[in-house]
Amino acid sequence: LPPYLKEAYGYAEEFCSLLQKRIRGGGFLKTLLLRRVGSTIIAGKNTAEKMLNNWGGIAAEDDYEEEDLGEERSLQSEIKNMTPEERNCLKKFIEALNANKEKDPKYNLLLKLLIEDNWLERGCIIFSQYYDSAFWVAENLSKDLPNEEIGIYAGGDKSGIFREGIFEKRNKEELKRMVRKRELSILVGTDAASEGLN
Repeated sequence: LPPYLKEAYGYAEEFCSLLQKRIRGGGFLKTLLLRRVGSTIIAGKNTAEKMLNNWGGIAAEDDYEEEDLGEERSLQSEIKNMTPEERNCLKKFIEALNANKEKDPKYNLLLKLLIEDNWLERGCIIFSQYYDSAFWVAENLSKDLPNEEIGIYAGGDKSGIFREGIFEKRNKEELKRMVRKRELSILVGTDAASEGLN
Protein backbone atom coordinates (compact mmCIF):
# COMPACT_ATOMS: atom_id res chain seq x y z
CA LEU A 1 0.00 0.00 0.00
CA PRO A 2 1.16 3.55 -0.67
CA PRO A 3 2.04 5.48 2.53
CA TYR A 4 -1.08 7.69 2.43
CA LEU A 5 -3.34 4.62 2.25
CA LYS A 6 -1.49 2.92 5.12
CA GLU A 7 -2.00 6.10 7.13
CA ALA A 8 -5.69 6.24 6.22
CA TYR A 9 -6.19 2.57 7.15
CA GLY A 10 -4.52 3.29 10.50
CA TYR A 11 -6.94 6.14 11.20
CA ALA A 12 -9.91 3.99 10.14
CA GLU A 13 -8.84 1.26 12.55
CA GLU A 14 -8.26 3.79 15.35
CA PHE A 15 -11.68 5.37 14.71
CA CYS A 16 -13.42 2.01 14.87
CA SER A 17 -11.54 0.99 18.04
CA LEU A 18 -12.75 4.19 19.71
CA LEU A 19 -16.27 3.56 18.49
CA GLN A 20 -16.26 -0.06 19.68
CA LYS A 21 -15.75 1.16 23.23
CA ARG A 22 -19.03 3.07 22.97
CA ILE A 23 -21.30 1.07 20.63
CA ARG A 24 -21.74 -2.56 19.66
CA GLY A 25 -21.52 -2.00 15.88
CA GLY A 26 -17.90 -0.79 15.93
CA GLY A 27 -16.51 -3.96 14.41
CA PHE A 28 -19.08 -3.86 11.63
CA LEU A 29 -18.28 -0.19 10.97
CA LYS A 30 -14.59 -1.03 10.69
CA THR A 31 -15.38 -3.68 8.12
CA LEU A 32 -17.63 -1.29 6.19
CA LEU A 33 -15.16 1.60 6.20
CA LEU A 34 -12.18 -0.56 5.23
CA ARG A 35 -14.18 -2.38 2.53
CA ARG A 36 -15.32 0.91 1.07
CA VAL A 37 -11.86 2.48 0.98
CA GLY A 38 -10.56 -0.84 -0.37
CA SER A 39 -13.08 -0.58 -3.21
CA THR A 40 -11.98 2.94 -4.19
CA ILE A 41 -10.62 5.89 -2.29
CA ILE A 42 -13.71 7.89 -3.26
CA ALA A 43 -16.07 5.30 -1.72
CA GLY A 44 -14.16 5.36 1.58
CA LYS A 45 -14.09 9.14 1.62
CA ASN A 46 -17.83 9.40 0.85
CA THR A 47 -18.66 7.09 3.75
CA ALA A 48 -16.39 8.92 6.21
CA GLU A 49 -17.85 12.29 5.20
CA LYS A 50 -21.39 10.99 5.76
CA MET A 51 -20.38 9.68 9.17
CA LEU A 52 -18.93 13.09 10.08
CA ASN A 53 -22.19 14.74 9.06
CA ASN A 54 -24.09 12.34 11.33
CA TRP A 55 -25.40 10.68 8.20
CA GLY A 56 -27.43 13.81 7.57
CA GLY A 57 -28.31 14.49 3.99
CA ILE A 58 -27.68 10.94 2.87
CA ALA A 59 -27.26 10.95 -0.88
CA ALA A 60 -30.30 10.63 -3.06
CA GLU A 61 -31.52 7.12 -3.74
CA ASP A 62 -30.10 7.24 -7.25
CA ASP A 63 -26.55 7.62 -5.91
CA TYR A 64 -26.43 4.19 -4.27
CA GLU A 65 -27.29 0.60 -4.90
CA GLU A 66 -30.05 -0.63 -2.60
CA GLU A 67 -27.64 -2.82 -0.58
CA ASP A 68 -25.38 0.19 0.02
CA LEU A 69 -28.30 2.21 1.41
CA GLY A 70 -29.33 -0.68 3.67
CA GLU A 71 -25.86 -0.93 5.21
CA GLU A 72 -25.60 2.78 5.82
CA ARG A 73 -29.12 3.23 7.18
CA SER A 74 -28.63 0.43 9.69
CA LEU A 75 -25.63 2.29 11.15
CA GLN A 76 -26.99 5.82 11.24
CA SER A 77 -28.59 5.60 14.66
CA GLU A 78 -25.57 3.77 16.09
CA ILE A 79 -23.05 6.46 15.20
CA LYS A 80 -24.93 9.59 16.28
CA ASN A 81 -23.20 11.93 18.69
CA MET A 82 -19.59 11.03 18.01
CA THR A 83 -17.06 12.06 20.62
CA PRO A 84 -14.55 14.80 19.69
CA GLU A 85 -11.82 12.14 19.61
CA GLU A 86 -13.84 9.98 17.17
CA ARG A 87 -14.60 13.00 14.94
CA ASN A 88 -10.94 14.03 14.93
CA CYS A 89 -9.84 10.54 13.93
CA LEU A 90 -12.36 10.44 11.07
CA LYS A 91 -11.20 13.88 9.90
CA LYS A 92 -7.59 12.61 9.85
CA PHE A 93 -8.75 9.62 7.77
CA ILE A 94 -10.27 11.98 5.19
CA GLU A 95 -7.21 14.27 5.25
CA ALA A 96 -4.92 11.30 4.58
CA LEU A 97 -7.03 10.34 1.55
CA ASN A 98 -7.13 13.96 0.34
CA ALA A 99 -3.33 14.23 0.62
CA ASN A 100 -3.01 11.82 -2.27
CA LYS A 101 -2.42 13.60 -5.57
CA GLU A 102 -2.29 10.46 -7.69
CA LYS A 103 -5.14 8.31 -8.92
CA ASP A 104 -6.28 5.36 -6.88
CA PRO A 105 -3.60 2.60 -7.15
CA LYS A 106 -6.23 0.00 -8.08
CA TYR A 107 -7.44 2.30 -10.84
CA ASN A 108 -3.89 2.70 -12.17
CA LEU A 109 -3.55 -1.09 -12.32
CA LEU A 110 -6.88 -1.35 -14.12
CA LEU A 111 -5.77 1.20 -16.72
CA LYS A 112 -2.52 -0.72 -17.23
CA LEU A 113 -4.40 -3.99 -17.75
CA LEU A 114 -6.75 -2.38 -20.23
CA ILE A 115 -4.07 -0.65 -22.29
CA GLU A 116 -0.78 -2.52 -21.89
CA ASP A 117 -2.23 -6.00 -21.44
CA ASN A 118 -4.81 -5.49 -24.23
CA TRP A 119 -7.94 -6.11 -22.17
CA LEU A 120 -9.51 -3.13 -23.91
CA GLU A 121 -9.11 -4.89 -27.23
CA ARG A 122 -10.65 -8.11 -25.89
CA GLY A 123 -13.43 -6.38 -23.97
CA CYS A 124 -14.22 -6.86 -20.31
CA ILE A 125 -16.66 -6.33 -17.47
CA ILE A 126 -15.32 -4.65 -14.34
CA PHE A 127 -17.26 -5.39 -11.15
CA SER A 128 -17.57 -3.27 -8.02
CA GLN A 129 -19.74 -3.90 -5.01
CA TYR A 130 -20.42 -0.18 -4.60
CA TYR A 131 -22.18 2.09 -7.03
CA ASP A 132 -20.10 5.15 -6.17
CA SER A 133 -16.96 3.14 -6.97
CA ALA A 134 -18.39 1.85 -10.24
CA PHE A 135 -19.52 5.32 -11.26
CA TRP A 136 -16.13 6.87 -10.42
CA VAL A 137 -14.21 4.15 -12.31
CA ALA A 138 -16.43 4.47 -15.40
CA GLU A 139 -16.20 8.26 -15.36
CA ASN A 140 -12.41 8.23 -15.08
CA LEU A 141 -11.99 5.55 -17.74
CA SER A 142 -14.05 7.66 -20.12
CA LYS A 143 -11.65 10.57 -19.55
CA ASP A 144 -8.49 8.47 -19.83
CA LEU A 145 -9.79 6.56 -22.87
CA PRO A 146 -11.52 9.37 -24.80
CA ASN A 147 -12.16 7.24 -27.90
CA GLU A 148 -14.09 4.64 -25.89
CA GLU A 149 -17.65 4.58 -24.65
CA ILE A 150 -17.73 3.16 -21.13
CA GLY A 151 -20.92 1.46 -20.00
CA ILE A 152 -22.16 1.35 -16.43
CA TYR A 153 -24.62 -1.41 -15.55
CA ALA A 154 -26.36 -0.88 -12.20
CA GLY A 155 -29.63 -1.40 -10.36
CA GLY A 156 -32.70 0.71 -10.91
CA ASP A 157 -32.38 3.35 -13.58
CA LYS A 158 -28.71 4.09 -12.87
CA SER A 159 -27.27 2.40 -15.97
CA GLY A 160 -25.81 4.40 -18.82
CA ILE A 161 -22.82 5.33 -20.92
CA PHE A 162 -19.93 7.70 -20.32
CA ARG A 163 -18.37 9.58 -23.22
CA GLU A 164 -15.39 11.81 -22.36
CA GLY A 165 -16.58 12.18 -18.77
CA ILE A 166 -20.22 12.91 -19.59
CA PHE A 167 -22.89 10.46 -18.41
CA GLU A 168 -26.02 9.62 -20.38
CA LYS A 169 -28.64 7.26 -18.94
CA ARG A 170 -29.38 4.12 -20.94
CA ASN A 171 -31.43 1.07 -20.09
CA LYS A 172 -29.83 -2.27 -19.35
CA GLU A 173 -31.24 -3.95 -22.45
CA GLU A 174 -29.57 -1.39 -24.68
CA LEU A 175 -26.24 -1.95 -22.89
CA LYS A 176 -26.57 -5.73 -23.36
CA ARG A 177 -27.27 -5.20 -27.06
CA MET A 178 -24.23 -2.95 -27.42
CA VAL A 179 -21.98 -5.52 -25.72
CA ARG A 180 -23.28 -8.33 -27.97
CA LYS A 181 -22.64 -6.22 -31.09
CA ARG A 182 -19.16 -5.30 -29.73
CA GLU A 183 -20.10 -1.61 -29.80
CA LEU A 184 -19.11 -1.46 -26.14
CA SER A 185 -15.80 -2.97 -25.01
CA ILE A 186 -15.84 -1.92 -21.36
CA LEU A 187 -18.72 -2.32 -18.97
CA VAL A 188 -18.43 -1.38 -15.29
CA GLY A 189 -21.06 -3.10 -13.22
CA THR A 190 -22.37 -3.45 -9.70
CA ASP A 191 -23.90 -6.63 -8.31
CA ALA A 192 -26.81 -6.01 -10.69
CA ALA A 193 -24.47 -6.97 -13.55
CA SER A 194 -23.47 -10.24 -11.88
CA GLU A 195 -27.14 -11.23 -11.85
CA GLY A 196 -28.21 -9.61 -15.11
CA LEU A 197 -25.44 -10.54 -17.54
CA ASN A 198 -24.18 -13.80 -18.95
